[in-house]
Amino acid sequence: MGEAMKGVTKAMGQMNRQMNLPSLQKIMQEFEMQNEKMELTSEVMGDAIDDALEGDEEEEETEELVNQVLDEIGIDINSELVNAPSSTVAAPDAKNKVPQAEATGNDDSGIDSDLQARLDNLRRM
Repeated sequence: MGEAMKGVTKAMGQMNRQMNLPSLQKIMQEFEMQNEKMELTSEVMGDAIDDALEGDEEEEETEELVNQVLDEIGIDINSELVNAPSSTVAAPDAKNKVPQAEATGNDDSGIDSDLQARLDNLRRM
């Protein structure tokens, strides 16, 4: 045990000779100054962000006012959206189709028939 203590003491002595205490103190002072500067900067930035985000409260107040007006007139958007169908609307059956007017034989009958063909194509989709 005595030998171990002797080795530790010798190592500590060598470390003390290698360390430059004034330089270490200067580094610590610089660290403290930089740390204080960073704290002040973060405080200023935090205040600026808080000031910038104060408008969110106005948005919340506006939303509450809109909801209050909608409640007064009897509209509940949330319940209406929940009850809204979420699937696509099916195409009408062939028996429910409305008869289309046929071309009367004008010069534009080619255009009408082309448009009718396009319309029929869209209906098939």
